[in-house]
Amino acid sequence: MTKKTNEGIETILDTLEDWKGSNISIQKQERKDIDNNQMKLEDVEIVKQLNDIDDYVDPYTIELKGRGTVLNTGGTQPLPLQSYELPIKQLVSFEASKEFLTIKTDRATYVIKNK
Repeated sequence: MTKKTNEGIETILDTLEDWKGSNISIQKQERKDIDNNQMKLEDVEIVKQLNDIDDYVDPYTIELKGRGTVLNTGGTQPLPLQSYELPIKQLVSFEASKEFLTIKTDRATYVIKNK
């Protein structure tokens, strides 16, 4: 990772740390697919993932921990692991403010809002 990428990750982590205890919404857009989630953010950490043979899983992710729901057309259901992972290996760009984060990777765009 480059110095600029590391600084971006630090800014993202700092923003998310400030949001601990808050309700957040997470929207992920990957190609034409949009996923919407909500959670009460309890903790944030960088997690090293298991090695992935076909290189689909990023080696490091930012893990958002907390109880949340997946929103879909059929209603809502709990987040499967009470966490949400943000891949950070191929961070293209990000924008941060007190109200939202926009994170673009080589695969998807994430918009996280502090409610």
